[in-house]
Amino acid sequence: MGEIIFHIILIVIMGLFFKESLAITTGRSADPIGPAGFPQVIIVIILVLLLISLFNAIRKVKSKEAKTIPLNLNMAYFGLLVDIIVFILLNDLISFTLASVVFCFFLFLLLGQKRYLKMTINSIIVAVVFTLVFGKILTVPLPRGIGVIKELSYFLY
Repeated sequence: MGEIIFHIILIVIMGLFFKESLAITTGRSADPIGPAGFPQVIIVIILVLLLISLFNAIRKVKSKEAKTIPLNLNMAYFGLLVDIIVFILLNDLISFTLASVVFCFFLFLLLGQKRYLKMTINSIIVAVVFTLVFGKILTVPLPRGIGVIKELSYFLY
């Protein structure tokens, strides 16, 4: 299970890197690919390899647990991909913290958790800890969201 979570974290990070690479300015570039082309190609290659590796890790877990716990590989795999894509898209709209809460909640749901209160509390704790570590301690600029959410995010980081 740890291998799957590690793959998910790496895919999220690469997705965020790719999203940020789209903001690289291409003004005054002499080559047709531009300064953002090389990092984007490398990130796409990394993402493809990570998705293949994640698929193999899920298949390995399925083969170990096939006799005890039935796992719909296609649903779990595509559910994780959709969860990661939604996290990346929601990041700028509802802030890193709230997007992380949504991401963690659905990740716990996909991993088979049944206690919704515990899932909600754990999702909030994980999101707040990551926000404080990266926003306050490491001073990494995190997306703050728009409107009222942006103003409220100043209280946290």
